[in-house]
Amino acid sequence: MTAQPMTGPNDRGWTVTLASAHVSVGPVRFYEGHVLLSSWWPRFEPYALIGGTAWAHPGHYVPGDALGELLNTGMVDLLAAQPTVLGEASAVTGDYGSMELTLPSATASSDAQGLLQGRAVRIRGVAKHTDGREVNFDAAMELQKPIQGIRFERALEMETGRVRITVDLKKWLGRIDFATASPVDAGGVSTFPTESQAMNALVRGVEDTSAYVVTWVDGATP
Repeated sequence: MTAQPMTGPNDRGWTVTLASAHVSVGPVRFYEGHVLLSSWWPRFEPYALIGGTAWAHPGHYVPGDALGELLNTGMVDLLAAQPTVLGEASAVTGDYGSMELTLPSATASSDAQGLLQGRAVRIRGVAKHTDGREVNFDAAMELQKPIQGIRFERALEMETGRVRITVDLKKWLGRIDFATASPVDAGGVSTFPTESQAMNALVRGVEDTSAYVVTWVDGATP
C-alpha cells in the first residue's frame, strides 16, 4: 500500500504539505462483482447541493462471491519511501471485479507506537490558501463501516504477484476547507471538530471509492 502525493491547490484553494499520514488497514477482501461507477452523488447529499467536485461511487454494486481475503490488520505510513506490505492474502483463481477495504480504529497491537491515537486515519501538516492564510493541522478520524465497491478488475490464474493499493491523497484532501478547523491550541495547531466542514470533507474523501487505485504487480516485490 502506498500513496499518490497531492499537488496543487484543492477545490477550496488550499495547498497541503503533509508532515505525516498514517492509516489503520485490514481486513482487505476481494470479490467477483464488478463496479459500475456513477459520476454523481445522491441529489440531497449536502455538498452536492453546495457545489464542488462530482463524486465517484458504486452504482447498483453487488459484491458476488468472495475470491480472496487478507485478514491482517496493521498501520501504514502513506508517506513512506516504499510501499508497505500488508501481508499475504488467501485467494483462489477467478475473475476479480472489486475490493472491500476496512480501515479500523487502531489498537495497541496494530499501532504499537500510538501514532494513530486509536483512530483509523491521522494526517498532520500545513495548509496554505491562495489568499495567504495558513493552518497547521492535526486531524484524526474513524470510519463506521468498510469501504465497499473499490474497482479491481483482473482475471487471476496461478501467476505470482501482488495487489498494490495506491491512495490518491488529493481525493482525501480535495474538498477540505481548512478555515473551518478549530482555533489553534497552545502549540499553534488546529484540529477538525466533529461537526466541521473540514471533518465532513475528510471523511467523505476517505470514503470515496475513487481515492483507491488498485492494480496488479507481477512478481513478488512490493
